[in-house]
Amino acid sequence: MATANLALRFVVELVGLGALAYWGWAQEQLGAIARVGIAIVAPLALAVVWAVVVAPNTANGLTQPQKSTIGTVLLIVGAAALALAGQPTAALAFGAVVVLNWVLLVVFGEGAMVALRSAGADR
Repeated sequence: MATANLALRFVVELVGLGALAYWGWAQEQLGAIARVGIAIVAPLALAVVWAVVVAPNTANGLTQPQKSTIGTVLLIVGAAALALAGQPTAALAFGAVVVLNWVLLVVFGEGAMVALRSAGADR
């Protein structure tokens, strides 16, 4: 179950990137070039912050629960971006999945992450 929740977290992260790209593209008051630029830069910025702050193997002094919480906040920003892009139902559904996933991460604890890391080291 813990591994399935980690797989869900990965899918949620990808949807968060897509949500920011959609938000960027939905900025109809801007020109096409600016929309494309925002649709590329916004998810790229999330990916960079994620890699530096949230990624499980990042050595930045944060504990895994802290990283999970920060990651959840970043994904909620993605849900808010969907709402701002005129997709409130999708935003609500995505936000609910993000929060549920975070709760399950807290329930399963760091044990799931340790097991996942050791499984990767065995290969």
